[in-house]
Amino acid sequence: MRRLAYLLTAVAAAGLLSVGVAADKGKCPISGRPAKDNVYLVVNGKKVHFCCPNCPKAYEKKLRVKDEGPSTCPVSGRPAKAEHRMIHTTTKKVAFCCPSCPKAYLKKLGLKLEKGKPGKCPISGRPAKAEQSLVHDGKTIYFCCPNCPKAYMKKLGVVEDTSGKCPVSGRDADPDNFMLVTEAKAVYFCCPNCPKAYAKKHFGAGK
Repeated sequence: MRRLAYLLTAVAAAGLLSVGVAADKGKCPISGRPAKDNVYLVVNGKKVHFCCPNCPKAYEKKLRVKDEGPSTCPVSGRPAKAEHRMIHTTTKKVAFCCPSCPKAYLKKLGLKLEKGKPGKCPISGRPAKAEQSLVHDGKTIYFCCPNCPKAYMKKLGVVEDTSGKCPVSGRDADPDNFMLVTEAKAVYFCCPNCPKAYAKKHFGAGK
C-alpha cells in the first residue's frame, strides 16, 4: 500500500513537472507578461510565444513585416498555403556618408531616432554606459563594454553592406557611421516539412 502511494506521488510530481515545463514559454516580447504555448509566430525557424492574440500583430507591426500572401513555396516550387507561414528577418549593417543621412534614412522607413538612457546591457546584464552604444531600427542600444556590441551583432547574424555607398546620398559611406536595420518578410510554404528545410538552409535550425 505504501509502495502504491509512493508511486502515485511520484507520477503526480512528474506530471506537475511536465506541465510546468510545457507552460513556461518565457515572457511575451510585447507585453512582458507570461507567454502562452498556443499563441506564437514562427520567426527564423523558431517559435516566439505571446500572451494573447493581439500581441503577434503588434510584433509584426514593430518588425514592419512585408506580407504579400501565399504564392509559391520557396522549397518545393508548389503552391503555398496560408497555414504554413514563417517570418524571415534579416538584420543589415547600413553605413552612411555623414551624420545627417541616418536621420533621413530612418524617416524613409517611418522610424525616429530614440536615444533613451543607458539601463542594463542586453548581453551581460551589467549596467550599460552612454559611450558604448549602437542604433538598431532607430532605437539606441547601450552596452557595458566594447565587446558587447560585437556579441549583439553576432547574435543577430548581422549582414554587412558590401556596396560601400550611403543609401541616402549615394556617396562613399563611412564604415564607422552605421546603424542596424532589420527587414522582415512573410514566407509561405506548401506543407509542414518545407519550413523545416527552409530554416535549416537559412538559419541552421535543426543542425
